[in-house]
Amino acid sequence: MDENKTASASQTAPAPKKVRRVGRIAFALLLILAGVLLLVQQFVPHFDLLSIVRFSPVLLILLGIEVLVYSANPAIQVKFDWLSLLGCGFILVVVGCSSLVPVVWNLYNPQRDYSQSRYQSQLQSQFYQALNADTDLKARIRNLQIYVDFNHTESGEYTLQDGDTVTVYVELPENGYADAAAFAADCRRITELSEQGGVRADDYSFTSSTGNSGTGSGYSLDFLASFANGLTDEQLAQRVVSYYEYDGTRYDTKAERDSAAKAELREQIIDEFASENDGNYPGEDYLNQEVEKRFQALFPAAPAAPAATPETAA
Repeated sequence: MDENKTASASQTAPAPKKVRRVGRIAFALLLILAGVLLLVQQFVPHFDLLSIVRFSPVLLILLGIEVLVYSANPAIQVKFDWLSLLGCGFILVVVGCSSLVPVVWNLYNPQRDYSQSRYQSQLQSQFYQALNADTDLKARIRNLQIYVDFNHTESGEYTLQDGDTVTVYVELPENGYADAAAFAADCRRITELSEQGGVRADDYSFTSSTGNSGTGSGYSLDFLASFANGLTDEQLAQRVVSYYEYDGTRYDTKAERDSAAKAELREQIIDEFASENDGNYPGEDYLNQEVEKRFQALFPAAPAAPAATPETAA
């Protein structure tokens, strides 16, 4: 009787569950994929490994699929293989660091920096030579800088290629222009001389500030090399960013700046006259004349740019 009970109990006992460790399949696939990617990076020029590393969260999806598949089977006990998961993390770190090597090399490559500096010096010298066609304009330039940005990488010597960017920065006289159209005319003339001199330039950036005085008119103009072609000075002036300052305060329009300056000058003249004349108030004619006189001293009319001669216009 006891033997029958023992046999019956042994027949009804549940079978032990199979153990499945999540992470092994992901680790194996990641190991194969990492080896292939690192090998391709060595032999395929300009292979962008970083763009593929951005898809690394797919590994989490793969681990989640493993958990769902194993959990759906009641005969399987799910456990995490922490050693495989650590291995996945280590592989991701190795591949991620490898993907950043070209980026770091492109940023801190001494050969690249030297080549860019060499081209910048050559182009700047060529630019100044082109400006010899209009020496009056050349004399008005306060500062000129050219920057070369290589947008490509190559195993050999760096050279200026299509797709690389050459940007010209020109600083023109402080408070040197009567209006935006006069400023735009000089900007246009400089770009024309640059093209005539065979200087390669992709972008131009021009500035004329109020300087340390904080009083006057400032202008800035940025455009692609081909933008000014076919536009008049007035049309190009529409792209100029203008600002107006008086004693360090910036105003949106010239009229607002002039009105604020004259109001402050008026108060100064009244105080000065009263202190010198026992508190008496100056006459309106005297006050208006003195305000206009001091205003003209603060904001003198900028000299007009010389008209282009047939020789300089050529």
